[in-house]
Amino acid sequence: MSTAAGPISEETVKLFMDYGQFCIDGGLGNPDEEIDLLDRALAAHPFASDGLAMVVLSPHQNNFRMLITVQVWGARPPWDRNEWQQVCEARLRVGPEETLYLSSPTDGAADCPVPEGEYLIEVSGRGFINYGWPGSTKPGDVWRIRLWPDDGSEPLQAVQWSMPGYGVPEDVPIAERSVSAETEECEWVTVIDEDGPRHLHISEFREQAAAAERQRWGGDPIPELRDCSGAEELSGYDRALAEAIAAMGEQDLRRLARWSATQACEKASIAERPWVQAALTALQEGRPLPPPFDDMEAASARLHDEDFGPVDEGGTELVASLVRAHPRESAPNPFDLGPIHRASFALPTIVDAAEPEARDAAMTTLYATALVFGPEVDVLLAAIRTEFGLPPR
Repeated sequence: MSTAAGPISEETVKLFMDYGQFCIDGGLGNPDEEIDLLDRALAAHPFASDGLAMVVLSPHQNNFRMLITVQVWGARPPWDRNEWQQVCEARLRVGPEETLYLSSPTDGAADCPVPEGEYLIEVSGRGFINYGWPGSTKPGDVWRIRLWPDDGSEPLQAVQWSMPGYGVPEDVPIAERSVSAETEECEWVTVIDEDGPRHLHISEFREQAAAAERQRWGGDPIPELRDCSGAEELSGYDRALAEAIAAMGEQDLRRLARWSATQACEKASIAERPWVQAALTALQEGRPLPPPFDDMEAASARLHDEDFGPVDEGGTELVASLVRAHPRESAPNPFDLGPIHRASFALPTIVDAAEPEARDAAMTTLYATALVFGPEVDVLLAAIRTEFGLPPR
């Protein structure tokens, strides 16, 4: 049997992670129990486990290309917790299918071979930008899973990432669920909101959900943009501009993506840094992005080192400025997230703008750029109209 000198096996998988969570299952977990594990994880961040499955909370709301390295060891591997921002440990049983299954809400699914057995499992993540929306659908955080035979020792206490200037999110107590029907085909649902519990017929519930969606979009959802990041927020805030973008051809969409990335970097005051400037030039010329943009984790790490300085035992010394938003007196601004580190939101737009699908590249990049502008988003949207010859708002 291998010792802790090195892993027995190692494989890297890519997971479409959404809703700030993913599940690890050895093939014996019950999918119906995942919601209970999620409730427990939210009540005691950053994870929950029942020995058959494990729900892990990610600081990032999403990462549609989240890289996870899975290692199997013969004994407890070397300690390196100081190199990771979040670490959690639990027991996990892998069944006779000898497969470790990874999943996340919507489209997330990946798996890799792991021998049947009783394990201790350690899940570590790093490369975090923000709690919640990270400014991109591919923010560059990476994860590692290490498994080794259960030796009877107790799992170590979890480490949760403390975001500079913010800390950690509060635990959310488990809420009681309401049973809304006594038959398999329920006709009524119980809705609990600020007015308290009330009963709705399923048809009325669907009508209200559709009406709420139309309100968020500022009209009917725009089919061309429905699956694009930030499209709902843009349409609800500036419907005419969203419709104009939906009608753009591929050439204009590509130009919008490149233009938005440049605006984001200039607004965040990073466009003149030589390594960022080289990437923006390559983006404009249609060439492959130079290092470190071939590895978003490396690019984020370089930005962090430049803006926040070295990390020591006392934590991270903040040497960059956070931009504080000012409340609007008119309609709510969905792009105003309050105090943010603009550069962290701007940097991923360079990679987003180079995505192969033009409409996704344009909307993802524009949405992140709008977050960089935040309370000044109207300046950005007016500039788009000028740049692309669109009628004023």
